[in-house]
Amino acid sequence: MRKYFVIALFVLAVFATSLIAADPIILRFYFPVGVAGPLARYMGELADKFNSTHPDIIVEPIYSGGYPETLQRALTASKAGNPPDVALLTAADIWTAADEKIIISLESFVESEGGEAFLEPYFQAFLEDCDVAGELYAIPFQKSTPIFYYNKDMFREAGLDPDRPPSTWTELKEYATKLVKKEGGNTVRWGVEIPIDQWLLSAFIMQNGGLVNNQAGTETYLNSPEAIGALEFMRSLVAEGLMPARRLFGDSSADFVAGTTAMMYNSTGSLTFVRDSATFDWGVAYLPENVRRAVPTGGGQLVIMAGIPVERQKAAWEFIKWMTLPEQAATWSMKTGYVAVRKDAFDVPEMKAYVEGFPFAIVAREQLQFVLVGEPPATHAARQIARFMTDALEGAIAGMISAKDALNMAQAEAERVLRPYK
Repeated sequence: MRKYFVIALFVLAVFATSLIAADPIILRFYFPVGVAGPLARYMGELADKFNSTHPDIIVEPIYSGGYPETLQRALTASKAGNPPDVALLTAADIWTAADEKIIISLESFVESEGGEAFLEPYFQAFLEDCDVAGELYAIPFQKSTPIFYYNKDMFREAGLDPDRPPSTWTELKEYATKLVKKEGGNTVRWGVEIPIDQWLLSAFIMQNGGLVNNQAGTETYLNSPEAIGALEFMRSLVAEGLMPARRLFGDSSADFVAGTTAMMYNSTGSLTFVRDSATFDWGVAYLPENVRRAVPTGGGQLVIMAGIPVERQKAAWEFIKWMTLPEQAATWSMKTGYVAVRKDAFDVPEMKAYVEGFPFAIVAREQLQFVLVGEPPATHAARQIARFMTDALEGAIAGMISAKDALNMAQAEAERVLRPYK
């Protein structure tokens, strides 16, 4: 009897051990929503699909605010010893996260998958946003460029060709002058809206022949003649009554579909919102050029957090790989308007049909040929520098300070925070 009792205990122990071993790995995934639309729901759907096909891993998507809030929450949780496992961060925030040592390099994971052969399908312009001083810290997922949206019905009303959006800064101002509408001294329709954000200031700087920072991420050129000229042009749109002084990305998307602005600069991530909400004929185009045509990349990259067990790092890598496979890249692009991050996503049959029926979806992809560098500022202390740039933009646009003085102050602050990295 004792023999059978011992055997039974052994079997129970083995069974219990197998149950413990079968417990799935739980990953917490911080993600932001940076533009208008039901992106949080779509992210939940993707996570559910991954979980259903990976019974040994459970991903818990956690909406963490906008991009700045996501970085701050990741930093706070990491410093408290309770980091998430995966996060979706901007290129600027990857520099900050790497400086703070809260994310890990992905070089070893990429090498285990074949190195350059693994990375080859991704658009090179997007991979540049994953690099910190020559080392890969992320994989692109939710990527964008700013594109130009315009109301074709309003173009017709103003006597403009609805199939010929402005292609230069000069034309932008000429068109805005014809499209702005005032009643009783009040503006009831703006000619154009450009959200207050360093991302778009960066676009204007590069279009004017300048750059935001050096490749090493240790110097900025915020008060160059090209930068000052770019900000002066943006200010002139407000001074001449063609553009409001302060709108954010979500505000401009809402204004555009409501018909209170005829044109806007916005992310490709707003494409789906505009498509589903606009009740008029509209179009999209490349950003207008000046000295040259140039556009920054934007959006988010997937990172693996430091300070988590190796088995969770490996599970996080499996999740990141799956999220950026052609099928998922295509699905995310179709649902949100963000650019699919890899070339072979456009070979997915559903994506081919989508692009054929909604050709606006490839404008941002084709605009990648005009990317000069990754998303600026690509520097150490990037989040701080982005803040200096946005403050300068906001102050100058509102007419509180000249463009030159605002950018001189921003450059001085940037030099101060970058000093330790030189």
